[in-house]
Amino acid sequence: MSDLVVLVGELMLVLGIAAVVRALATRVRIPFTVVLVVVGFAISVSQLQVSLDLSPDLVMKVLLPTIIFQGAEETKPGHFGDVLPEAILMVVLGLPFAVLLLGLAGSYAFGVPLVIALLYAVIVYPIDPVAVLAIFRDTEAPVRLGVLAETESHLSEGFAIVTFSTLLALVWEQVQTGQSIEGLVTVPELVNLAVEITWVSLGGLAVGLVTGGLVLLVLRYAVEEMAQLLFLIILPYGSYLLAEELLHLSGVLAVVSAGLLIGTYGKAKVIRAETVEFVEEIWRTAAFLATTVLFVLVGIRVPVDHLLNFMPLILVAAVLVFLVRALSVYPVIKLVNRSSTGRIPLDYQHVLVWGGMHTVVPIALFLSVPDALPYHDKLGAMVFGVAVLSIVVQGILMPYVLQTTETMDSMEGAIDSD
Repeated sequence: MSDLVVLVGELMLVLGIAAVVRALATRVRIPFTVVLVVVGFAISVSQLQVSLDLSPDLVMKVLLPTIIFQGAEETKPGHFGDVLPEAILMVVLGLPFAVLLLGLAGSYAFGVPLVIALLYAVIVYPIDPVAVLAIFRDTEAPVRLGVLAETESHLSEGFAIVTFSTLLALVWEQVQTGQSIEGLVTVPELVNLAVEITWVSLGGLAVGLVTGGLVLLVLRYAVEEMAQLLFLIILPYGSYLLAEELLHLSGVLAVVSAGLLIGTYGKAKVIRAETVEFVEEIWRTAAFLATTVLFVLVGIRVPVDHLLNFMPLILVAAVLVFLVRALSVYPVIKLVNRSSTGRIPLDYQHVLVWGGMHTVVPIALFLSVPDALPYHDKLGAMVFGVAVLSIVVQGILMPYVLQTTETMDSMEGAIDSD
């Protein structure tokens, strides 16, 4: 039997299991994605041989652009405009503060050099758009809260991937040349890092806007439904490859900005109304299939024995990541509320803290870390451990956290009506 036949058979098996899980998940208050990870974990524990692999290229170049573009292109102009200033401030202010705080605390708590702790912080802390999109939509979060969480996760992940690549290159160069990584992080290094991150991130956003604008220009003349769909399929993967592979800019942010341009402008001004629903359904199906495969593979890839050996360290890391999330969200939003007209209520802040999940993308980033990097095994255990605890524990309890938000919203609505 050829490898291709085996691969297709395993993919059909995964999708078949997912279909059963989806049918059963509707009867219980457990998000679909959580059950998928548990199913994948069960496959891993049973030692069933599966050739499907969770490689960085599969995640970053195929599955992630699919999920991110679909989430971005479904963003409605009004909702996006309402939350964009808050989301930008949460990323610009909250993300650097959280990474530095987690790096400094982690260096002491994990017993690793500061640069390794910062690398771990960059990998694991930023909010995962894959998990956020899946969990918030499965649990039917309030629209404004969902758009805020999605927008923050898109921007956060894009900046994090750029930071990770830059920092990893710096550390790996030191390792290959036989130099010590102790004391590697200096003020000049941090300044250079910040400049490069800014350039690569803004460049990625610009690439997405340009490619998205060109596609919209073409769509004004290519009005046939299937032709428009094909151009909109080319757009996310083309913008990602152009930015990431050719221009060495942020491919993720290119996909984000291209998707937002289509969602907030293209659907209203360029794409025919009868085509919009068709395009949305195609992308919604593609993102659902990508999410399904992704979370099952996460469960399968979990190194059970390895995690058990590092369990105390994993628990410390999980608690620390959660505390840093809280310490970065509440103060930043307090500042945001003072400088913004769209106030974010306290119950929304609780959901943003609890919904800050660190799952698929952190694992994909770690899989691209060379095995010879110092503290590689410890890093891997903490990334996988926090990812599993994040999606399972936070995912299972998310409906109950959101229930509090819905109750508060209804109470506020009743007060306003009085």
